[in-house]
Amino acid sequence: MAEVEIKNLCKSFGKVRAVIDLNLHVKDKEMVSFLGPSGCGKTTSLRMIGGLERPTSGQILLGGKDVTNTPPKDRHIAMVFETYALYPRKTVFENMAFPLRIRKFSNQEIKAKVLEAAKILDIEELLDRGIRQLSGGQRQRVAMGRAIVRNPALFLMDEPLSHLDAKLRTHMRGELKRLQKDLKTTMIYVTHDQLEAMSMADRIAVMNLGVLQQLGTPDQIFNHPVNEFVAGFVGDPPINFIEGNYVEEGDTAFFQNNDFKMDLPEERAAAIREQCPHGALHLGIRPSYFDLHHEKPDLPSFPAEVFISEPLGEVMIIDFMLGKKIIKAATSPDIRADMGETMWLSFDFSKAHLFDAKTGNAVGPE
Repeated sequence: MAEVEIKNLCKSFGKVRAVIDLNLHVKDKEMVSFLGPSGCGKTTSLRMIGGLERPTSGQILLGGKDVTNTPPKDRHIAMVFETYALYPRKTVFENMAFPLRIRKFSNQEIKAKVLEAAKILDIEELLDRGIRQLSGGQRQRVAMGRAIVRNPALFLMDEPLSHLDAKLRTHMRGELKRLQKDLKTTMIYVTHDQLEAMSMADRIAVMNLGVLQQLGTPDQIFNHPVNEFVAGFVGDPPINFIEGNYVEEGDTAFFQNNDFKMDLPEERAAAIREQCPHGALHLGIRPSYFDLHHEKPDLPSFPAEVFISEPLGEVMIIDFMLGKKIIKAATSPDIRADMGETMWLSFDFSKAHLFDAKTGNAVGPE
């Protein structure tokens, strides 16, 4: 049982509050990713769970047991770091065997556990090699193997793929996800890479400035962000934010700015009146949700000038000038878009997000 419960966890370094009132429940055999920019508190949170940092206040429970002040060696966890922390003068076998030797396992037990882990990771043929002879991907597997041999209740991973090249990183994402499911273990994974978090995690904890912004599945994080930070951090190309205001004319409600005016569905209008009475809004639209037209279509749309187009093989990214702001659209590479041309952009309003311009919070319903 490797259920993790974090209650009101705080960590300060002098006057700097690195983690602020973190509350989180990680289920047994679940993979949760801490996602956020550098300095958001994700690694500090992981180190507190691992016992490498002592919390300023709050509680950490592992399997229902309070381990807030328990030494790392007694927490039955394994950590894999960004740098792997392997011993360069030891062989792969000895690196993987090290945590077992210091726990006084017999040579027979050590050999059996190392061979089992090496088989899982497909590195059996590397056991006699030195660490300096290995590629980055192989070293990452050895670091994983050293963690696996301990049969921990909980894996803690701090950006273990960040030193790999893009192609290998993509491959190892799938390997790690499969490994976690095969081992049926609980894993907390720290990353600043949204692709890693979205593709690997069962749930994602998005953090910023030491505060947990949203905890949810990849679908919830992407399609139902609770605020502008979450919406803007997840998605590539990033979401477009368009400033505007809520206005009413008779029985009709609009989102309006200096460049266009669009009807608002009544359920959106009602939510704005209740949750954002001052009416200052940011409209969030992901680039892939735009439909592009060379002529004004017979549906709600607005004109924008083509600034530049970027052909990326399977997709075309087009930058448009909307007033003084650039917005991005992701579309088919077959679309012709000439620089300086005016095109019309339409979108399904049910896929758009509205945010309070003053607080950044989402304005529902979503």
